[in-house]
Amino acid sequence: MSSQSIILLRHSLVACICAAAMQYSYAENVTSFESALAKVQSYQTQDKPWQQVQQISELNIQQSRLWQNPSISLEQSGFGSGQEQEFNVGVSQPLDLFGQRKLNRVIANTSNQQIQLQQQLWKAQSQLIVKFAWSQFALAEVEQSAYSVQLKTSKVNLDSAQKRYQAGSIALVDFERAQIEALEIQRLYEQAMLNKQAAGRQLSNLWGGETSSHLQLNKTAIPWPEQSLQTVQRYIAEGWLEKFYALNIQQSDHQIENLRIQARPNPTLNVGMKRSKTPNESNDTTLAIGVAIPLNIFNRQQYAIPMVQQQQILLNQQQQRELKQQILDIANSMHQLKGLRSQFDATTAQVTLATKVQSRTLLGFQAGKLSITDVQQATTQLQNLRLGQLQTLRQAWQTALAAEALSIGTSYEEISRSDAYTQLNKKAVEASQNLINGGAR
Repeated sequence: MSSQSIILLRHSLVACICAAAMQYSYAENVTSFESALAKVQSYQTQDKPWQQVQQISELNIQQSRLWQNPSISLEQSGFGSGQEQEFNVGVSQPLDLFGQRKLNRVIANTSNQQIQLQQQLWKAQSQLIVKFAWSQFALAEVEQSAYSVQLKTSKVNLDSAQKRYQAGSIALVDFERAQIEALEIQRLYEQAMLNKQAAGRQLSNLWGGETSSHLQLNKTAIPWPEQSLQTVQRYIAEGWLEKFYALNIQQSDHQIENLRIQARPNPTLNVGMKRSKTPNESNDTTLAIGVAIPLNIFNRQQYAIPMVQQQQILLNQQQQRELKQQILDIANSMHQLKGLRSQFDATTAQVTLATKVQSRTLLGFQAGKLSITDVQQATTQLQNLRLGQLQTLRQAWQTALAAEALSIGTSYEEISRSDAYTQLNKKAVEASQNLINGGAR
């Protein structure tokens, strides 16, 4: 091998080692929701969808300031040398006496305000999607830890049963019962490990599918949704939905005003020049100025305006009902979350007591005072309490996330979809398409 090849190989190895070290340190950095959110934002903002939407919105504002294009007409009559020839040139320019351009600018500015609000809601919803994925991984971590502890307990039970069986103190069927229990716990533990890996992949997909093998959460802390109440209160205080609904009403007002402008006879200025040439070679040039005024006799938007007004009333009523229902649902969720916390604390005390009972039952079995059935009953009771505690924790997270989703105008079903972030990014595309369609009219 030549010296140049050795040098290239050495540089390649160094680059691979550095890349692996950087990837390891970057992946290992995810230890909490905040670190996961920072990583997702760093990855997802590379496309910068809302910056592009904002640029489109600014262009839409510029577009709204433009005048209508004039039209030019050319007409020639008399082509023979012995005929009277006439050449007409005319330019028509629609005037804006009733404020159509001004209204267009107001509509464009309102759309820009909606884009800014949609961007804030998009950011809040993206955080909620990350929080859901993180909570699923945290819950899977709790589940795996619970089965890990239960697996150790079942192994101790199996060792004790084996010793007593070898000593002839219990029957073979009792020892086999302990084996069945240990194998079942082993199966459940492996299933919990698969669930944790799947949740880790779902979380890591949000930052580009990077391996989740280095996700390390704080196992000593209970992943209870402590901050949900403050988050919901902050979102409600921001009043994003009220502002967004108010802008919807403004758009309806603009639509009514636009119909009123269309109902008025907006004139068109016509400027023309006519040049005539007779057979005796005499020329005559005439300048003509006129105004074309439409006669709004039959269609004065007399039905379209009341239709939009009635639609506006329905829209306002619907939005008020939605806001009221959202507040009620959020209040119910927060009340339910408080009750779930009480249940969780009560189950925690039960788990502590059941752990002591199981340990004492095992000691009694090892001493020959209790049967293997007593040990299995105590172990099963402990396992059921731990699973009940986990179920309460899952329900608490679902309730908390549902309340947070309602406070920003979305739902738990939307943020819990496997393609939630993809669907969220589609909203930016739809917002830009709405701007383009609105500006094209």
